[in-house]
Amino acid sequence: METVDKECGALGGLFQAIVNDMKSSYPIWEDFNSKATKLHSQLRTTVLAAVAFLDAFQKVADMATNTRGATRDIGSALTRMCMRHRSIEAKLRQFTNALMESLVNPLQDRIEDWKKTANQLDKDHAKEYKRARHEIKKKSSDTLKLQKKARKGKGDLQPQLDSALQDVNDMYLLMEETEKQAVRKALIEERGRFCTFITFLQPVVTGEITMLGEITHLQGIMEDLVVLTAEPHKLPPASEQVIKDLKGSDYSWSYQTPPSSPSSSGSRKSSMCSLAQPVNANTRLSSVSSHDSGFISQDATYSKPPSPMPSDITSQVRGPWRDG
Repeated sequence: METVDKECGALGGLFQAIVNDMKSSYPIWEDFNSKATKLHSQLRTTVLAAVAFLDAFQKVADMATNTRGATRDIGSALTRMCMRHRSIEAKLRQFTNALMESLVNPLQDRIEDWKKTANQLDKDHAKEYKRARHEIKKKSSDTLKLQKKARKGKGDLQPQLDSALQDVNDMYLLMEETEKQAVRKALIEERGRFCTFITFLQPVVTGEITMLGEITHLQGIMEDLVVLTAEPHKLPPASEQVIKDLKGSDYSWSYQTPPSSPSSSGSRKSSMCSLAQPVNANTRLSSVSSHDSGFISQDATYSKPPSPMPSDITSQVRGPWRDG
Protein backbone atom coordinates (compact mmCIF):
# COMPACT_ATOMS: atom_id res chain seq x y z
CA MET A 1 0.00 0.00 0.00
CA GLU A 2 2.89 2.33 0.65
CA THR A 3 4.05 1.89 -2.93
CA VAL A 4 0.59 2.62 -4.28
CA ASP A 5 0.39 5.70 -2.09
CA LYS A 6 3.64 7.02 -3.55
CA GLU A 7 2.41 6.35 -7.08
CA CYS A 8 -0.78 8.27 -6.38
CA GLY A 9 1.28 11.18 -5.09
CA ALA A 10 3.50 11.11 -8.18
CA LEU A 11 0.48 11.04 -10.47
CA GLY A 12 -1.07 13.96 -8.61
CA GLY A 13 2.17 15.93 -8.97
CA LEU A 14 2.32 15.19 -12.71
CA PHE A 15 -1.27 16.38 -13.11
CA GLN A 16 -0.47 19.59 -11.29
CA ALA A 17 2.60 20.20 -13.47
CA ILE A 18 0.57 19.75 -16.67
CA VAL A 19 -2.12 22.14 -15.47
CA ASN A 20 0.49 24.73 -14.45
CA ASP A 21 2.08 24.48 -17.91
CA MET A 22 -1.30 25.18 -19.49
CA LYS A 23 -1.91 28.14 -17.20
CA SER A 24 1.52 29.60 -17.92
CA SER A 25 0.99 29.27 -21.69
CA TYR A 26 -1.67 31.99 -21.91
CA PRO A 27 0.81 34.90 -22.33
CA ILE A 28 2.45 33.02 -25.21
CA TRP A 29 -0.87 32.40 -26.96
CA GLU A 30 -1.92 36.02 -26.47
CA ASP A 31 1.44 37.29 -27.74
CA PHE A 32 1.04 35.14 -30.85
CA ASN A 33 -2.42 36.55 -31.43
CA SER A 34 -1.13 40.09 -30.98
CA LYS A 35 1.66 39.57 -33.50
CA ALA A 36 -0.75 37.90 -35.94
CA THR A 37 -3.04 40.93 -35.66
CA LYS A 38 -0.14 43.26 -36.48
CA LEU A 39 0.79 41.06 -39.43
CA HIS A 40 -2.79 41.24 -40.67
CA SER A 41 -2.69 45.03 -40.46
CA GLN A 42 0.57 45.21 -42.41
CA LEU A 43 -0.71 42.79 -45.03
CA ARG A 44 -3.81 44.92 -45.56
CA THR A 45 -1.54 47.90 -46.19
CA THR A 46 0.53 45.76 -48.55
CA VAL A 47 -2.58 44.74 -50.47
CA LEU A 48 -3.58 48.38 -50.99
CA ALA A 49 -0.06 49.25 -52.11
CA ALA A 50 -0.04 46.24 -54.46
CA VAL A 51 -3.30 47.36 -56.06
CA ALA A 52 -1.92 50.84 -56.73
CA PHE A 53 1.34 49.39 -58.04
CA LEU A 54 -0.46 47.02 -60.42
CA ASP A 55 -2.64 49.85 -61.72
CA ALA A 56 0.52 51.76 -62.61
CA PHE A 57 2.08 48.57 -64.02
CA GLN A 58 -0.96 48.05 -66.25
CA LYS A 59 -0.56 51.55 -67.68
CA VAL A 60 3.04 50.76 -68.63
CA ALA A 61 1.93 47.51 -70.26
CA ASP A 62 -0.86 49.33 -72.14
CA MET A 63 1.60 51.96 -73.31
CA ALA A 64 3.89 49.25 -74.70
CA THR A 65 0.95 47.48 -76.36
CA ASN A 66 -0.42 50.63 -77.99
CA THR A 67 2.78 51.69 -79.74
CA ARG A 68 3.00 51.80 -83.58
CA GLY A 69 4.47 48.33 -83.70
CA ALA A 70 7.90 48.46 -82.07
CA THR A 71 6.95 47.06 -78.64
CA ARG A 72 3.59 45.32 -79.00
CA ASP A 73 5.15 41.93 -78.29
CA ILE A 74 6.72 43.29 -75.12
CA GLY A 75 3.44 44.93 -74.15
CA SER A 76 1.61 41.62 -74.55
CA ALA A 77 4.07 39.86 -72.25
CA LEU A 78 3.89 42.70 -69.72
CA THR A 79 0.10 42.44 -69.72
CA ARG A 80 0.32 38.73 -68.99
CA MET A 81 2.74 39.44 -66.15
CA CYS A 82 0.42 42.11 -64.75
CA MET A 83 -2.51 39.68 -64.85
CA ARG A 84 -0.48 37.09 -62.97
CA HIS A 85 0.44 39.68 -60.36
CA ARG A 86 -3.22 40.58 -59.98
CA SER A 87 -3.95 36.92 -59.35
CA ILE A 88 -1.22 36.91 -56.70
CA GLU A 89 -2.72 40.05 -55.18
CA ALA A 90 -6.14 38.35 -55.00
CA LYS A 91 -4.60 35.32 -53.29
CA LEU A 92 -2.74 37.64 -50.91
CA ARG A 93 -6.05 39.28 -50.03
CA GLN A 94 -7.57 35.85 -49.30
CA PHE A 95 -4.56 34.91 -47.17
CA THR A 96 -4.89 38.18 -45.25
CA ASN A 97 -8.59 37.64 -44.57
CA ALA A 98 -8.00 34.04 -43.50
CA LEU A 99 -5.35 35.19 -41.04
CA MET A 100 -7.92 37.24 -39.13
CA GLU A 101 -11.13 35.28 -39.70
CA SER A 102 -9.76 31.72 -39.42
CA LEU A 103 -6.93 32.18 -36.93
CA VAL A 104 -6.86 35.35 -34.84
CA ASN A 105 -10.54 35.71 -33.93
CA PRO A 106 -11.27 32.01 -33.23
CA LEU A 107 -8.03 31.60 -31.27
CA GLN A 108 -8.83 34.61 -29.08
CA ASP A 109 -12.21 33.12 -28.20
CA ARG A 110 -10.67 29.72 -27.55
CA ILE A 111 -8.03 31.15 -25.19
CA GLU A 112 -10.80 32.33 -22.89
CA ASP A 113 -12.36 28.85 -22.96
CA TRP A 114 -8.97 27.27 -22.22
CA LYS A 115 -8.55 29.40 -19.11
CA LYS A 116 -11.92 28.27 -17.76
CA THR A 117 -11.28 24.62 -18.65
CA ALA A 118 -7.88 24.48 -16.95
CA ASN A 119 -9.21 26.13 -13.82
CA GLN A 120 -12.11 23.69 -13.70
CA LEU A 121 -9.81 20.70 -14.20
CA ASP A 122 -7.59 21.85 -11.36
CA LYS A 123 -10.55 22.50 -9.09
CA ASP A 124 -12.22 19.14 -9.78
CA HIS A 125 -8.98 17.23 -9.34
CA ALA A 126 -8.15 18.92 -6.06
CA LYS A 127 -11.64 18.18 -4.74
CA GLU A 128 -11.54 14.52 -5.80
CA TYR A 129 -8.01 14.01 -4.50
CA LYS A 130 -8.86 15.42 -1.09
CA ARG A 131 -12.02 13.29 -0.85
CA ALA A 132 -10.16 10.10 -1.76
CA ARG A 133 -7.37 10.89 0.68
CA HIS A 134 -9.85 11.61 3.45
CA GLU A 135 -11.69 8.32 2.90
CA ILE A 136 -8.44 6.33 2.83
CA LYS A 137 -7.24 8.06 5.97
CA LYS A 138 -10.50 7.30 7.78
CA LYS A 139 -10.51 3.67 6.64
CA SER A 140 -6.86 3.28 7.57
CA SER A 141 -7.59 4.66 11.04
CA ASP A 142 -10.43 2.18 11.53
CA THR A 143 -8.16 -0.64 10.39
CA LEU A 144 -5.48 0.33 12.90
CA LYS A 145 -8.06 0.19 15.69
CA LEU A 146 -9.08 -3.28 14.59
CA GLN A 147 -5.43 -4.36 14.55
CA LYS A 148 -4.98 -3.18 18.15
CA LYS A 149 -8.11 -5.03 19.24
CA ALA A 150 -6.97 -8.16 17.41
CA ARG A 151 -3.61 -8.04 19.18
CA LYS A 152 -5.33 -7.83 22.55
CA GLY A 153 -7.34 -10.93 21.63
CA LYS A 154 -10.74 -9.33 21.99
CA GLY A 155 -12.94 -11.71 20.01
CA ASP A 156 -12.36 -13.16 16.56
CA LEU A 157 -11.60 -9.92 14.66
CA GLN A 158 -9.29 -11.40 12.01
CA PRO A 159 -11.93 -11.74 9.27
CA GLN A 160 -13.10 -8.19 9.94
CA LEU A 161 -9.48 -6.98 9.93
CA ASP A 162 -8.72 -8.74 6.68
CA SER A 163 -11.78 -7.18 5.11
CA ALA A 164 -10.77 -3.72 6.34
CA LEU A 165 -7.24 -4.12 4.99
CA GLN A 166 -8.65 -5.21 1.63
CA ASP A 167 -10.93 -2.18 1.58
CA VAL A 168 -7.97 0.16 2.18
CA ASN A 169 -6.00 -1.54 -0.57
CA ASP A 170 -8.95 -1.27 -2.95
CA MET A 171 -9.34 2.40 -2.11
CA TYR A 172 -5.68 3.01 -2.92
CA LEU A 173 -6.03 1.21 -6.23
CA LEU A 174 -9.17 3.19 -7.01
CA MET A 175 -7.38 6.41 -6.16
CA GLU A 176 -4.46 5.40 -8.36
CA GLU A 177 -6.78 4.75 -11.28
CA THR A 178 -8.57 8.04 -10.66
CA GLU A 179 -5.25 9.90 -10.74
CA LYS A 180 -4.27 8.16 -13.96
CA GLN A 181 -7.54 9.25 -15.52
CA ALA A 182 -6.99 12.80 -14.31
CA VAL A 183 -3.51 12.85 -15.85
CA ARG A 184 -4.86 11.48 -19.13
CA LYS A 185 -7.56 14.13 -19.14
CA ALA A 186 -4.99 16.87 -18.56
CA LEU A 187 -2.73 15.51 -21.30
CA ILE A 188 -5.65 15.33 -23.73
CA GLU A 189 -6.61 18.90 -22.89
CA GLU A 190 -3.04 20.08 -23.49
CA ARG A 191 -2.73 18.18 -26.77
CA GLY A 192 -6.20 19.28 -27.84
CA ARG A 193 -5.13 22.91 -27.64
CA PHE A 194 -2.42 22.40 -30.22
CA CYS A 195 -4.73 20.32 -32.39
CA THR A 196 -7.23 23.20 -32.30
CA PHE A 197 -4.44 25.62 -33.16
CA ILE A 198 -3.52 23.52 -36.21
CA THR A 199 -7.17 23.52 -37.25
CA PHE A 200 -7.19 27.31 -37.16
CA LEU A 201 -3.80 27.54 -38.89
CA GLN A 202 -4.63 25.16 -41.75
CA PRO A 203 -6.74 27.52 -43.92
CA VAL A 204 -4.13 30.27 -43.46
CA VAL A 205 -1.27 28.09 -44.66
CA THR A 206 -3.42 26.70 -47.47
CA GLY A 207 -4.06 30.24 -48.68
CA GLU A 208 -0.35 31.00 -48.43
CA ILE A 209 0.56 27.92 -50.49
CA THR A 210 -2.02 28.86 -53.11
CA MET A 211 -0.58 32.37 -53.31
CA LEU A 212 2.98 31.11 -53.64
CA GLY A 213 1.85 28.67 -56.33
CA GLU A 214 0.85 31.63 -58.48
CA ILE A 215 4.39 32.97 -58.29
CA THR A 216 5.76 30.01 -60.24
CA HIS A 217 3.90 31.23 -63.35
CA LEU A 218 5.98 34.42 -63.36
CA GLN A 219 9.15 32.57 -64.26
CA GLY A 220 7.97 31.62 -67.75
CA ILE A 221 6.73 35.14 -68.48
CA MET A 222 9.98 36.67 -67.29
CA GLU A 223 11.96 34.29 -69.47
CA ASP A 224 9.86 35.37 -72.46
CA LEU A 225 10.54 39.03 -71.70
CA VAL A 226 14.27 38.40 -71.46
CA VAL A 227 14.23 36.78 -74.89
CA LEU A 228 12.12 39.57 -76.41
CA THR A 229 14.40 42.31 -75.08
CA ALA A 230 17.75 40.59 -75.68
CA GLU A 231 18.44 42.65 -78.84
CA PRO A 232 16.99 46.16 -78.33
CA HIS A 233 18.53 47.44 -81.62
CA LYS A 234 16.86 44.77 -83.73
CA LEU A 235 13.21 44.90 -84.72
CA PRO A 236 11.19 41.68 -84.55
CA PRO A 237 9.52 40.36 -87.72
CA ALA A 238 6.13 41.71 -86.63
CA SER A 239 7.55 45.24 -86.43
CA GLU A 240 9.20 44.91 -89.83
CA GLN A 241 5.86 43.81 -91.21
CA VAL A 242 4.32 47.12 -90.08
CA ILE A 243 6.73 48.93 -92.40
CA LYS A 244 6.00 46.56 -95.28
CA ASP A 245 2.25 46.83 -94.84
CA LEU A 246 2.42 50.62 -95.11
CA LYS A 247 3.47 50.34 -98.76
CA GLY A 248 0.45 50.24 -100.98
CA SER A 249 -1.92 51.26 -98.21
CA ASP A 250 -4.19 54.31 -98.22
CA TYR A 251 -1.38 56.35 -96.64
CA SER A 252 -3.38 57.54 -93.70
CA TRP A 253 -0.17 58.86 -92.16
CA SER A 254 1.37 62.15 -93.34
CA TYR A 255 4.41 63.98 -92.12
CA GLN A 256 3.73 67.41 -90.61
CA THR A 257 6.60 69.87 -91.10
CA PRO A 258 7.58 71.23 -87.71
CA PRO A 259 7.29 75.04 -87.30
CA SER A 260 10.38 77.25 -87.37
CA SER A 261 12.10 78.11 -84.16
CA PRO A 262 10.87 81.30 -82.41
CA SER A 263 14.21 83.17 -82.85
CA SER A 264 14.42 82.44 -86.59
CA SER A 265 10.84 83.46 -87.35
CA GLY A 266 11.30 86.66 -85.37
CA SER A 267 14.37 87.73 -87.38
CA ARG A 268 12.63 87.04 -90.69
CA LYS A 269 9.64 89.08 -89.62
CA SER A 270 11.85 92.04 -88.77
CA SER A 271 13.57 91.79 -92.19
CA MET A 272 10.27 91.72 -94.03
CA CYS A 273 9.06 94.75 -92.09
CA SER A 274 12.17 96.73 -93.08
CA LEU A 275 11.67 95.89 -96.77
CA ALA A 276 8.05 96.92 -96.64
CA GLN A 277 8.91 100.51 -95.60
CA PRO A 278 8.38 103.23 -98.40
CA VAL A 279 11.53 104.33 -100.26
CA ASN A 280 12.33 108.00 -100.58
CA ALA A 281 12.90 108.98 -104.23
CA ASN A 282 15.84 111.21 -103.38
CA THR A 283 17.60 108.86 -101.04
CA ARG A 284 18.53 105.19 -101.18
CA LEU A 285 18.53 102.85 -98.22
CA SER A 286 21.93 103.12 -96.71
CA SER A 287 22.10 99.46 -95.95
CA VAL A 288 20.23 96.22 -96.39
CA SER A 289 21.13 93.51 -93.95
CA SER A 290 20.19 89.86 -93.59
CA HIS A 291 20.27 88.67 -90.01
CA ASP A 292 19.73 85.12 -91.19
CA SER A 293 23.01 85.06 -93.19
CA GLY A 294 24.98 87.69 -91.29
CA PHE A 295 25.84 89.52 -94.58
CA ILE A 296 25.77 93.34 -94.84
CA SER A 297 25.71 94.97 -98.30
CA GLN A 298 28.33 97.48 -99.41
CA ASP A 299 25.72 100.25 -99.49
CA ALA A 300 26.46 100.66 -95.86
CA THR A 301 30.02 101.78 -96.77
CA TYR A 302 29.78 103.61 -100.12
CA SER A 303 27.13 106.17 -100.95
CA LYS A 304 25.89 106.18 -104.59
CA PRO A 305 24.01 108.92 -106.42
CA PRO A 306 20.34 108.33 -106.84
CA SER A 307 19.35 106.33 -109.89
CA PRO A 308 17.38 108.19 -112.59
CA MET A 309 13.67 107.56 -112.78
CA PRO A 310 12.26 105.93 -115.93
CA SER A 311 10.67 109.23 -117.11
CA ASP A 312 14.05 110.99 -117.00
CA ILE A 313 15.64 108.28 -119.12
CA THR A 314 12.92 108.66 -121.77
CA SER A 315 13.30 112.41 -122.00
CA GLN A 316 17.04 112.08 -122.37
CA VAL A 317 16.68 109.64 -125.27
CA ARG A 318 14.04 111.65 -127.17
CA GLY A 319 15.78 115.04 -126.72
CA PRO A 320 18.41 114.82 -129.53
CA TRP A 321 15.90 113.54 -132.04
CA ARG A 322 13.72 116.55 -131.42
CA ASP A 323 16.69 118.89 -131.86
CA GLY A 324 17.49 117.30 -135.12
